[in-house]
Amino acid sequence: MNEALELLALPFLSCLILIGIHCQFGLQVLKRNVVFVDLALAQAAALGATIAFMQGHLPQTAGAYAWSLGFAWLAALLLSLIRYAPKRIAPEALVGVLYVASAAAALLLIEKAPQGAEHLKQILTGSVLTVSPDELLRVTPLYAGIGFALWLSTRNGWLARAGVAGWLADLGFYAAFGLVVTSSVAMAGVLLVFSFLIIPALIGLLWASTLSRQLAIGWGIGSVAAAAGLIASYVLDTSTGATLVCAFAVILGAALGVRMLADSACGLRETGMLIRNIATILLVTSAVWLLAKPRADQPLLDALESAWPTVRQAYFSQQEMEIYADAETYVRRYTSEVSRLSELEARSRWETAAFDDEKIKKISSFQQSYNEMIKGERFVMQETRARARERLRWPIVGALLVGLLSLLVFPSRRKKWLRFTPADQGEKSKLKIERPIS
Repeated sequence: MNEALELLALPFLSCLILIGIHCQFGLQVLKRNVVFVDLALAQAAALGATIAFMQGHLPQTAGAYAWSLGFAWLAALLLSLIRYAPKRIAPEALVGVLYVASAAAALLLIEKAPQGAEHLKQILTGSVLTVSPDELLRVTPLYAGIGFALWLSTRNGWLARAGVAGWLADLGFYAAFGLVVTSSVAMAGVLLVFSFLIIPALIGLLWASTLSRQLAIGWGIGSVAAAAGLIASYVLDTSTGATLVCAFAVILGAALGVRMLADSACGLRETGMLIRNIATILLVTSAVWLLAKPRADQPLLDALESAWPTVRQAYFSQQEMEIYADAETYVRRYTSEVSRLSELEARSRWETAAFDDEKIKKISSFQQSYNEMIKGERFVMQETRARARERLRWPIVGALLVGLLSLLVFPSRRKKWLRFTPADQGEKSKLKIERPIS
């Protein structure tokens, strides 16, 4: 537990700082309807970082930062000129063109750079786990000053001006935004910075109407999502940046669902209808696909079997069950051996008394052999399952159609049951009582 706290404390603090400034900018971006301006500026900064990388500047150096900031400010100048574009052209389209052009140029350069793929991954996902205290000490005063200037500009209406003054305000806004994005991308990567910008701001807009409440909700929910993403990354041993992005997406989905239910008096019924329609499409598609290609992969059946392995007993014969279980046992055994050899190889490479090269080659050879045996056993499992499904495809399709029929019939019966609410039924009984007897 202490080890996890020591590892995640500084990354969590950096996430809080990034969410604080980016949520503030995100509300302005959503108000201006230029959602992807962050991606455009970030990709322009990434293009500058790629050029710096090609020039021999190491990441996180002053030279690389200068190149990134220069390209971000060039993009900011282009974005500030969008207000003079013809009204028939949507601003978001021009922002998208800027992003695509910057991304394409960066890809062309990375193709010629050694370790270009690793550099691209670093730009996209960042390295929030390796953020140093010195980096935070550098950016925190900068973000605080820019955040205060943005709050002052919003309060006084400077960003809503027209004419040359409005263009200068836009230029200042995008230039400050570019400065923030350049610093943030170096720490967190393009994808995570976009999540920090848009998702907390969207949740704030969903649940509040005033700027102060929107910021408070965005900061609070963003902090919860960051904590959840970091913990999930630590527990699952996955990429921190990608896990954080997924955590923010899940939080946004939950917020949208709750908001939809809260806004609609029939929210539960509408949600149930949506789930029913999705289930209907899945059942019909699975039935048709099973009839057409019974030996192919069946995603719905595979998902059901993964969740409830006993489902196989419904259409496997006794012999097929034994073959499948035997192959599954060998897969687990071989996978365990591969994991053991991987740990042994890792220790041999990092221990001071390392194994010789011949020993490592033998370990790698054993790993390859076990992996081939795993593939063979999985082929046996897949073939057994495919034969069973092909033999009993009609009964399986019949079961799917029964499930479909129950989905289609249940709502109509439910409507009949709920045709009169208790209040309606009370009024109906009252009418019967008051009707004169002839």
